[in-house]
Amino acid sequence: VHPLTMPQYKSYLLIENSSKGNNLGPLLRCACAFRVTEVIFVGFAQCSTEGSHGSARHVPIRAFTSFEQAEKYLRGADCGVVDIVGVLGGTWNHRSSSAVDAYDDCEISEYDHTSDVNGSSVVRRLVTIASGDAVIPTFRRVCESGGNASHNYPTSIPVYRRQFRGNTAFLCTKNWRGLPAEQARICDSFLHVPHLATEEPCQAMFVDIQSIISIVFHHFTAWAQYDERESEGQKFDVAVYQKGQISEQQKTEKAAKRAKIREASGNVLEELA
Repeated sequence: VHPLTMPQYKSYLLIENSSKGNNLGPLLRCACAFRVTEVIFVGFAQCSTEGSHGSARHVPIRAFTSFEQAEKYLRGADCGVVDIVGVLGGTWNHRSSSAVDAYDDCEISEYDHTSDVNGSSVVRRLVTIASGDAVIPTFRRVCESGGNASHNYPTSIPVYRRQFRGNTAFLCTKNWRGLPAEQARICDSFLHVPHLATEEPCQAMFVDIQSIISIVFHHFTAWAQYDERESEGQKFDVAVYQKGQISEQQKTEKAAKRAKIREASGNVLEELA
């Protein structure tokens, strides 16, 4: 496998991981395919990788306990992220089945969604697209029921416009109903993937998050002019993963932890002496 040149701009995937059993394998596979620099979990560091087909081993993962910590890391000097972009999924366009320029910016709204968790009703405030008649009726109904947004959000931009500025973190959720409001409020901008018209729009027409995020990363990597991986036959070349192999970053982090432990042990011994 020939080494690929380092891209000028980096991408990061930011997502909540509320459980060690949460299956994020398909998303990790997408992150690997599009050379995401690092996947940032908020919550647990471990997750189910079913569906990643081994690609999860090639994706650097870092975990934080809160979105505030994750945001500070991403905007810091190590990452240099200039935009945290909220990925809102898709919006339905009833006016045209072919004309791309018919897709508009979409207004964003908050609403309260009630779900059943272990037999108890849990209400969580979500953020989604609310652009009048250009939105699927189900989305418009739940947005109107929650009232106006209590936060001043920018409009969501169609992904095909590729309005990126540099190192970018993409914040997404597995909940097709929208981003949790507390997560959406750390975003600088939002984007969505326009959906084509159908005779009778329904919830089933919205594609899953791994498909949405793949489309988003495709546009970002095309904009940033990433090198395409070489292929042989019908398969792309992939790096061979060896058991026990760790990255240079992991080696550095482990060395720093060992040094910190040695320093703490030395201080204790000095006090005892």
